[in-house]
Amino acid sequence: MTSNLRRFTRLTLEDTSVGIIDIESGVEFSGDGRDLSSEGLSFRAPLEPSLGADMQVVLSGKDARLPPLRASFRVLRVTPASTGGWDVAGTLSGR
Repeated sequence: MTSNLRRFTRLTLEDTSVGIIDIESGVEFSGDGRDLSSEGLSFRAPLEPSLGADMQVVLSGKDARLPPLRASFRVLRVTPASTGGWDVAGTLSGR
């Protein structure tokens, strides 16, 4: 049996799009949400961001009753995704 060594429970993000803006370059792109915790986010993206990059993210789900979540994001890990693109993980902070 494996145990979860994460500090916070992660919620799976199904049908959640992630709008991303790289602060330094101004490049905008979108990705697909994977999971979310109180301090972190992971998503699949078509572009490979740099480790340590600071970004603004906007998470939007299909339920129009829920407003988009806006936050600052710092890239901690980038790995090639098996289906193409990049799996990106990092930390979240307030606006």
